[in-house]
Amino acid sequence: MPKHAFKFPPEVVAAVKQHVRKAIAAVNPARFHQEANYTSALVSQLQGEVYKGEHGSVTFESTVFDDRGPNSAESRFGADHAITAIISDGHTTIRKAILVQAKLGHIDTMSPSEKDSLKSQIRKMKQLVNAPKVMEISEAANARAPAMISGNQVLGDQPYKPMTLPEYFAARVTTTLDGCTDAEVVAAVQQSSLSRIAVTAKLIRKQ
Repeated sequence: MPKHAFKFPPEVVAAVKQHVRKAIAAVNPARFHQEANYTSALVSQLQGEVYKGEHGSVTFESTVFDDRGPNSAESRFGADHAITAIISDGHTTIRKAILVQAKLGHIDTMSPSEKDSLKSQIRKMKQLVNAPKVMEISEAANARAPAMISGNQVLGDQPYKPMTLPEYFAARVTTTLDGCTDAEVVAAVQQSSLSRIAVTAKLIRKQ
């Protein structure tokens, strides 16, 4: 884990926010109505080189995990997708993986059984990362506004404040404050089947 956080100038922050806003705008909820389809489309749009210039570089790599069957990646490890951020200030390069479970609608309106199911998914994600995330996708006026929430706060029934996706990526991802730097986890989440994860999870639990 790095002992510092990157602090980029405003032009890099603006590029990150604009990239995320474009990704959200590119996914029409009318064409991707169901939660899984919408999430997959959005995550795919987030992938790419966000910034490259005199201040360094920012690239996002997306993975949508297999979700079919009792032995699927999502059923075993809770996350439906991961974002790997490759951040460089021109001198140091850091790769961080963020594990996420997306939910359509407000988390605080979930039924008790839905909340218990979400908490189970968060616990599974914690086999691999210390700080899993929940993407809350709210709806209004035929538009959707994805925001990020701390999975640990949801798990602990603590108050939380959703952070809009553009703000989250600018404030928490680009700065390298959020995400797992474990090289084994970062490498494993590049595969949608998470086939490399089983051994990694066992190693992490032994530590």
